[in-house]
Amino acid sequence: MQKIAKESLFDIKFLSEVRLSPDGEHAAFIVSNGCIKDNKYQNFIWIYNFSTAHIFKLTASGEEKNIEWLDNENLIFPASRDEKEKEKIKKGLPITFYYSISIKGGEAEKIFEVPAKASKLKAACDDKFVVLAGFDNNMKDLSEMDDAGKEKYFKELGEANSAYKIFDEIPFWQNGPGVTNKKRNRLYIFDEKTNSLKAISAPLMNVIDWALEGSKVVFTGVEFDSMMVQKSQLYTYDLNTEKLTKIELDKDYAIGFVRFFGDKLVLSARAYDTINSYANSKLYTLPLSGGVPEIFQEGDFSIGNSVGSDCKYGGGDAYKIHENKFYYISTRGYSSHLFKSEKGEETQLSPDVTGGIDCFDLADGKCLYVAARNKGLQELYELDLSTGAEKKVSDFNGEWLKNYAVSYPEHFTFKNRDGVELDGFIIKPAGYEEGKKYPAILDIHGGPKATYGDIVYHEMQLWASGGYFVFYTNPRGSDGKGTEFANIVGERYVNWDYNDFMDFTDKVLEIYPQIDVDNVGVTGGSYGGLMVNWMVGHTKRFKAAATQRSITNFVSKCLTTDIGYYHNLDQIGTDPWTDYEAFWNKSPLKYADKVTTPLLFIHSDQDYRCYMADAFQMFTALKMFGVDTRMCLFHGENHELSRSGKPKNRLKRLEEITGWFDKYLKSR
Repeated sequence: MQKIAKESLFDIKFLSEVRLSPDGEHAAFIVSNGCIKDNKYQNFIWIYNFSTAHIFKLTASGEEKNIEWLDNENLIFPASRDEKEKEKIKKGLPITFYYSISIKGGEAEKIFEVPAKASKLKAACDDKFVVLAGFDNNMKDLSEMDDAGKEKYFKELGEANSAYKIFDEIPFWQNGPGVTNKKRNRLYIFDEKTNSLKAISAPLMNVIDWALEGSKVVFTGVEFDSMMVQKSQLYTYDLNTEKLTKIELDKDYAIGFVRFFGDKLVLSARAYDTINSYANSKLYTLPLSGGVPEIFQEGDFSIGNSVGSDCKYGGGDAYKIHENKFYYISTRGYSSHLFKSEKGEETQLSPDVTGGIDCFDLADGKCLYVAARNKGLQELYELDLSTGAEKKVSDFNGEWLKNYAVSYPEHFTFKNRDGVELDGFIIKPAGYEEGKKYPAILDIHGGPKATYGDIVYHEMQLWASGGYFVFYTNPRGSDGKGTEFANIVGERYVNWDYNDFMDFTDKVLEIYPQIDVDNVGVTGGSYGGLMVNWMVGHTKRFKAAATQRSITNFVSKCLTTDIGYYHNLDQIGTDPWTDYEAFWNKSPLKYADKVTTPLLFIHSDQDYRCYMADAFQMFTALKMFGVDTRMCLFHGENHELSRSGKPKNRLKRLEEITGWFDKYLKSR
């Protein structure tokens, strides 16, 4: 058995984007891996044949993703495969080249160019495609410019952008996309015959979700010119008549997604006057004529997989209408499953085993999904919709699990001081010996409305391989147990959850006397980083700590980040002008003078979700108070460093955190 090292992360295959052909005979999906040498991710199209259960690799260039079926034999995807195309992309020209490839083999061929930076495309009818693409309201109209004119314009624009930025709205930047002032995701109809692009959403509308059925399109988004609020608009568009119709609702809603459902719509939404950061949305049906949405499915649950892991990369669908039934992934407890809703009744379709389903698709009665099951890593599974039988049809990560010394998580439940039952997990050190003492690390997830489960998490396995106990829990505020469990806003915030972490630590130390109580560390990212910062200012029980993409000052956090002015205001339950003390009292920076625990900061300079100014403030304060502290700031990375950052930076992150704990928890 090999010892798990930081580089072992990129021996894992990441699966995503399951897409079934219209006839249900084949499935296409993406297999990705991190390439350390080239410091990038490679993405390949693979095909699964339902009749023969044969899986084969279709492409080899390593640049394929965002795939869609053109018909039962051909796939389409964006790419730039020759030097002229790559040069145009490099110059920033708004253009996307689309290629098609047959599942029977052969080279991919370019079929058209969309004159916009497209992120998603679906074939409609009459050689038309629905396209979601970026639109910049700051730019000139390029429709009358030739390529030379566009190149000159973008060169001048690039020089201006490097010299200054103009902001006149919030959010003016977003994590991942960067500066987004007056930039929107816009919906278009692309006509392949005329190579023309027609916008169907307003210039200032940011399209959140859309769906296509026959010649009809439905889409939802938020339109704003000064401050984005979570107040959605809903439209339909007819490709035949070219008629755009706004769907009027009885009141304002925040809509997460929308799909056609027979002669109605299904949408996930919350009333705008009840918007908060913890409540689960409701599933509604709505006539195409609008009016009052009706509850489609009772229940208090979220849609999608919130079971976190650093062993996945890429996206995929979490919900779909199929044969007039609504199918969706939902997290329950510390696992996620596939469900069906029909006539208001919910049925769990996937077996009741632990793990997380990341994405799925259905066609012609067949179902396929990517999932990490039974404490393992991602694989492809086929589900028999009539019997509920699940069959693993791939083995991309079987050798990894066989060859590496994995210490699988052990689950237990415990009751906190308030009598609430919580899930806890413990990972024993590799080569664990009953009579030996070991250091330990408490790992805290982000969110807070997220979930840890019992699947393989590479960073935890790395520490277990290095001789550490690793333990983690889902405190109040986490997903999977309904809205009230997730409600820790206001006075509850960083109080109830802090108590849960302390009670959990006590329980772990009680169950496992092999843990050296004098050598316990704590780490976490985002919300988890906030809790690390809070803990070191309120307890001395941790000998070392590593805080990642963290929050230290809610006054600056709520006024500098992409979600701060609504998400963080909701978490605190007020605003800095109404109750400044509430913001300062919840800020770890207030308690910096109480900190003695050595603290490592991991942050990224393009993290606009938790801006680096927060880390700088706490780092400076701890230096002033003589605390041993260190900052590792990653250039060009954002909030997603630990999940999708450049491979070499992800390895450096693991090196910094592990080295910090080795220095303090293993020293004698």
